[in-house]
Amino acid sequence: MHSSSPITFIAWERADLTAVRQVLAGLQRNGIYLYRDHLLLETSWLGQGAQDFYATAWRWTADDCPLFYDLARQGKVLITINTAVIACGDEEDIATACESITQELIVAHNPQQLYELLADAAAE
Repeated sequence: MHSSSPITFIAWERADLTAVRQVLAGLQRNGIYLYRDHLLLETSWLGQGAQDFYATAWRWTADDCPLFYDLARQGKVLITINTAVIACGDEEDIATACESITQELIVAHNPQQLYELLADAAAE
């Protein structure tokens, strides 16, 4: 699946920048863009002195869902696509995210569930 629906990543409160950097380490960089294959991810500054993290995936495929899941869970960020707000992880992760926001969360417990949620939201 190729999608034209952008996906945005936003912190619950403050992203875990160390984890974000580790998850994204394998991607190629060109300025503010990270990429591989079809993925094109625009990110906030991640260098020395970065305070928080946000990003937008302008192009992505189903193959990127494991990366997105790890980024959301380890980096403590939420995934938004259209009107859906998705939290990834186990019950403890979700409870922590719920304390930080007022919107209703959709939960993905693994990369496959995330793929299904993203596919559904992209089709809306």
